[in-house]
Amino acid sequence: MVVIPRPIDPREIKRIRKELGITQEELARKAGVTQAYIAKLEAGKVDPRLSTLNRILQALLECKKAQPRARDVMSSPVIFVKPYEKVEKVIKLMNEHNISQIPVVSGNKVVGSVTERTLVRQSLEYEDIYDRKVMEVMEEPFPIVNEDEDLEVVKYLLEDHPAVLVQNREGKIVGIITRVDLFRVGKT
Repeated sequence: MVVIPRPIDPREIKRIRKELGITQEELARKAGVTQAYIAKLEAGKVDPRLSTLNRILQALLECKKAQPRARDVMSSPVIFVKPYEKVEKVIKLMNEHNISQIPVVSGNKVVGSVTERTLVRQSLEYEDIYDRKVMEVMEEPFPIVNEDEDLEVVKYLLEDHPAVLVQNREGKIVGIITRVDLFRVGKT
């Protein structure tokens, strides 16, 4: 059975352009047409020639490729601790590396996390917090995304989590993204 792709409705260009966060003027410049032409196209007031539509779609594709991905903002390498290590090591690592959260790893699996917030809360419960094992104070693991994940997904996850881990295609953790890392790419 031969599958013929559905032709794109020129009015879909507006939705795609907005998802990419570019203006009509930017798209027009990249596609070699006028901003007024893009406006008419998006409103369904003009029926574009195939070659013009292809130039516009190519410009949109190039903008999509230019969108920052998780790998573009992640910090690497990731500093980990093991569940049986003492909290004292976590605090030392946080101070040495000026970080506020650390993933907990057992073997090759992320099993938990420790944040400054976790430590403050747990210090109210345990007087001997430094001597406790990480597994006694850790919380749930940070979410994990693929290194090619769109930053919009990462932003969404960071609304509820202090960090997001980044894995490569082989499933190895290769980076971590915190809220402040999002501002490395400039305007987000």
